[in-house]
Amino acid sequence: MDEKKNRKGIEVIRRLWEENRTVVLVGLVTAVVVAVSLTVGMMIGRHMQPASSGSVSDGMTEETQDTAAEESTAGTPVVPLEENSHPEVNAVIEAYYQAAAQGDTEQLGALARGIGKEMLIYLQKRSAYIDTYQNLVCYTKDGLEEGSYVVYASYDVKFYDMETPVPGVSPHLVQQDQDGTYYIYEGEVAPEVDSYLKEISAQDDVVDLCNRVQVRYDEAVAEDEALSQFLDQMTEDLKVEVGEALAEAEKESQSAEAQADPGTVIHADRVRAIDVVNVRASDSEQAERIGRVQVGEELDLIESRANGWSMVEYEGREAFIKSEFLEPVEQETQEQQGDPGAGQISGDDLPASGTVTVDDTINIRKSASATSERIAVCYEGSQLEILSHQDNGWTRVRYEGETGYVRTDVLVIRKE
Repeated sequence: MDEKKNRKGIEVIRRLWEENRTVVLVGLVTAVVVAVSLTVGMMIGRHMQPASSGSVSDGMTEETQDTAAEESTAGTPVVPLEENSHPEVNAVIEAYYQAAAQGDTEQLGALARGIGKEMLIYLQKRSAYIDTYQNLVCYTKDGLEEGSYVVYASYDVKFYDMETPVPGVSPHLVQQDQDGTYYIYEGEVAPEVDSYLKEISAQDDVVDLCNRVQVRYDEAVAEDEALSQFLDQMTEDLKVEVGEALAEAEKESQSAEAQADPGTVIHADRVRAIDVVNVRASDSEQAERIGRVQVGEELDLIESRANGWSMVEYEGREAFIKSEFLEPVEQETQEQQGDPGAGQISGDDLPASGTVTVDDTINIRKSASATSERIAVCYEGSQLEILSHQDNGWTRVRYEGETGYVRTDVLVIRKE
């Protein structure tokens, strides 16, 4: 195999798994999968990123590319690609591509867990141009986790009014449910899984597969001028169609948020997730997803809005979560504690200074503000030193050598 061409193939495949996030579709240049210079193969997956050019990536020389390719496969066993070797996996992939051709977003969502709304809109709009997916072949390697497979789906796309089919190949991560059902997974993966996906995709047989499809693609476009023009026009049309659909979806979402029940406003300093929920950059379902919190995870609440969203502190920045997936922490604690018991002191009865034993878990913040950085958590039974009470409802304390502030109304101590 030509050495330079092989390097191109490796770099394209590496980019397919480069980021675990939904592809931004408005500016997408026809989602391409194998194409080193062009593309039509649909990248259907959160682990995939468009490969719109086969040139050396910015900041990477050919020498560093070679080194990266060698490092990517180090320590990972080379297991040959298996062709159509798992009927249950093939069935899921076939159903998925049939749904993609038909624009059946409900079926796509059922088959591919974690697929983003933006990608569903793109697939739905793109289906208007697709007649069928033909000659679908599933090449598989075992996934890192038991019951999972990495699938490289090779196919020909037949577009309406075009005689020449267009070759493509797309990688997918297929996993198995507890009941034995297989599904395509497009959510976040653990770092070790992400590394594994990149490593096996840089192995020679995967690169060879993509290079073969690339050659067929180049030949198809070169031999059919009408097809080449069609693909260019489809790219431009899809940009407009998808952009309009996303704008309309945003408008509908904002309208719904404006009518949200103000009863969802949370009054607390801290909240807890009651379900696995996305964290977004702004208060909209169309906003960039910057992370995800798990059930029971607690966050500092900055502001709870009447539109059904709450601004929280997430990894040192302001972020947003739908309020319906959160419950108050400190408010819940206050309701349960009621009036301090016979062995407790709180409120105006707190000592002006001195070392005390707290009788409830409290947050200690860097400054006297609910939005200030939480520097420590003082658990029930721990000791802290009261330094002074302030008129703004906060108490200055020292805990484990750190000086900070706690809300006076939640500070409950034990009688000595």
